[in-house]
Amino acid sequence: MRTLLTDAAGARELDRRLITQIGVPGLSLMELAGRGVADVVARVAKRGERVIVLCGPGNNGGDGWVAARWLRALGVAVEVVVAMPPATPDCAAMARCAAQSGVPSAPWSGALPPGEWVVDALLGTGARSPLPREFAALVRAIGARPTVAVDLPTGVSADTGGVSDLAVTAAHTVTFGRFKLGMFAGEGRWRCGVLHRVDLGQEAVDPEGSLARAELGAADCPPVAVPRRPNSAHKRTSGHLLVVAGSVEMAGAAVLACRGALAAGAGLVTAWVPATALPRLGGLPPEVMVVFEPPDPARFSAIAAGPGLGRTPDAASWLQSPTRCPSVFDADALPFAGSGSGDQVITPHSGEAARMLGTTAATVDADRFASACALASGRTVVLKGPATLVASPGHLPWVNPTGGPALATGGSGDVLTGVIGALLARGLSPFDAARLGVWLHGAAADGLAASGSPEPTASQIADALPSTFARFR
Repeated sequence: MRTLLTDAAGARELDRRLITQIGVPGLSLMELAGRGVADVVARVAKRGERVIVLCGPGNNGGDGWVAARWLRALGVAVEVVVAMPPATPDCAAMARCAAQSGVPSAPWSGALPPGEWVVDALLGTGARSPLPREFAALVRAIGARPTVAVDLPTGVSADTGGVSDLAVTAAHTVTFGRFKLGMFAGEGRWRCGVLHRVDLGQEAVDPEGSLARAELGAADCPPVAVPRRPNSAHKRTSGHLLVVAGSVEMAGAAVLACRGALAAGAGLVTAWVPATALPRLGGLPPEVMVVFEPPDPARFSAIAAGPGLGRTPDAASWLQSPTRCPSVFDADALPFAGSGSGDQVITPHSGEAARMLGTTAATVDADRFASACALASGRTVVLKGPATLVASPGHLPWVNPTGGPALATGGSGDVLTGVIGALLARGLSPFDAARLGVWLHGAAADGLAASGSPEPTASQIADALPSTFARFR
């Protein structure tokens, strides 16, 4: 099943449809949500640890009241701190029910009572910026206590993951129905901690995903089938990739891109590099052919351009001429993106995306989903970074679940360019080549981190790719 993401407005609409179209009472949804939170808290808290539940005035607070009642029923020592009196009928009803069940509570007095765990049921997806004074004081009071957030940590934007001033940093977040965009972008990616999802039946009221804003890839399964060479294959069956990369200062970038291309199964790889870089190309795999003059693009199945290219004038002029084969543009080739007429993938990081959009990296990262979609006009965009995004016309933006800090090393993007180029040469569509490329590239880094190499080099990531491809083929 596809894992769809939504924004705050979509989440509210899903709840509305469940209540009005299906007839599920709002109190029933709140009961399911709060019980789900209590189950997670009961699993992560040790026996005898005390839990403080912070309840806001809205339905997120109502979920907190339900969680407190269930925690008490499960034998957990629990107390509710009331940030503001209930302001919705459902929240008020659940507060009365908790009180009648013996849940102790007290209004916020400026200091939290003793407790090992905090449940943040203040605002959820209803967070607004800046935080009202009462909530800001509570967020500060939480400090470093381990926290379980209800639906979303207070202060984190459900739409962008942005934090304007203060926000809760949760060890766990229990969300309801669909995950929220902000859990996979901006500060939200690390503010949410471990994610848990409670199914409230929202898919029944939006089976086509019209309210979805993005799709999350599966962490244990590539998004499309890893290509396999047929028994009748020969060296041209898997395509001929031209790698336009390298300069005297950054010749290694061409080597890494070519290694990524070979690992991804390109049948033939030719590197066009400046002749002046030849003395520094000793690490180029022997399978790679080398040319020093502008080649005929008609000879190739796909082009991967940009890693370490610098200001090579011949390449710059050549890249501005129309091409008909699929291509991936990275790094120094990005200024020429859009010149070709074939299917195109671009792979900017936030700074490069900012230059293309005429803005700042901070603005790009403030809403990565919007930035990726803005760049995806007639082409596929890989917006690199934590939770790399792939955006393409006609598709929901796709969030890559693999990779992480292990990819934060010079040259890892060069390897990725070669991988995507090879997959284009093998006949995958730009969207599929981009998704599969970033997924396998991240999975290779994840494998290295799991085996005791949390900070691998780009060369080690390239070395790990063949076994990663084989494992998921």
